[in-house]
Amino acid sequence: MIDVTDPYFLRLTRLISPFGNHQLWTEMIHANAFSRGRIHLDPVKLAQNLPLRELEDFADNVVVQIGSSSPQDAHEAVDTLVKLGVRNINLNCGCPSRNVQMGAFGAVLMKTPTVVADIVSAMSEAARGSGCRISVKCRIGIDEDESPEFLHGFLSTVTGQTRHKDELPIDIVLHARRAWLNGLSPKQNRLVPVLNYERAYEMVRSFTNTSFIVNGGIDSVDSVVEHLKLADSVMIGRKVREDPWFLSHLDQHVYNVPEHMVPTPESVLAQYTQFADASHNTYGTRYSVLARPLFVFFRGRMGKAMRTHLGWTLTKAKSQNFSHKNATYSVQFGELVQEAVHAANAEYAARSRAPDAQVAEVGA
Repeated sequence: MIDVTDPYFLRLTRLISPFGNHQLWTEMIHANAFSRGRIHLDPVKLAQNLPLRELEDFADNVVVQIGSSSPQDAHEAVDTLVKLGVRNINLNCGCPSRNVQMGAFGAVLMKTPTVVADIVSAMSEAARGSGCRISVKCRIGIDEDESPEFLHGFLSTVTGQTRHKDELPIDIVLHARRAWLNGLSPKQNRLVPVLNYERAYEMVRSFTNTSFIVNGGIDSVDSVVEHLKLADSVMIGRKVREDPWFLSHLDQHVYNVPEHMVPTPESVLAQYTQFADASHNTYGTRYSVLARPLFVFFRGRMGKAMRTHLGWTLTKAKSQNFSHKNATYSVQFGELVQEAVHAANAEYAARSRAPDAQVAEVGA
């Protein structure tokens, strides 16, 4: 998700759920960023786009999503990513954004399945022998066409090519809504088209040798359990964006992680601010970027107070302590977060007249 699943959000979610039960997906990165922008040669840009910390010891559970309409660019991007240690790469054929359409990638590619097949073939060739898995994320239909024939034809073309013996099969991530390329915004495309899980599961039954991940409207433990009876995996997007602690609930109620093993909010926050300070000191990452995941970290009655104080604290630090000459702050990010926590606690205690009231409604 653009402006959501950046390396900092992914770091926070992994700290919340460190057990390897979930895959972490990056924002979509255009293949041109590697083939032409050469971001892999710029440590700062690379750190802004790829979760380098997670690739160190969690690569099997990280998926890098790319967008492309060019087999050559996609090949070069995959070749570069594999060398960087990436083990899972996804081609986005589901984003209906107008800007993405103008670049001839995303959901509009579903209208040209042979082009997608050529891109996927180039990606598979670049990943050959590396163990890196290639997947395609798509919708169940485009505009007026949500017929099983359309989707079956698309999937047959994309997955049906003869592959080299060292190339792994293509996995499919299927969003159970059609995409309207005109008339609906990306947000409306996530809400207005009716979910059609049955269409998705028709494909699961038809393509028995393909691994399917089902996506769209899955936002409870019960719905995850039900979908896992029919699909190989499920994808959860907006629910985790709004409440990353949902991953902890899944760990406990789907994967049977004992409650005493679940990380505490205090430990997660301490580890995240340590990571954030290192990121700022090494790459100059802006405090506003580092703070963004924390605005959904704090929940419950104290959440609003914490978000308010964190915003005030960062604004004050920028105006008082920021040096435009060397682009550094005189106070570490972790110190500012602790200042905001103490201020939020004090406000809550004063309002509730309970001196021991705490900000601990994280994930409530």
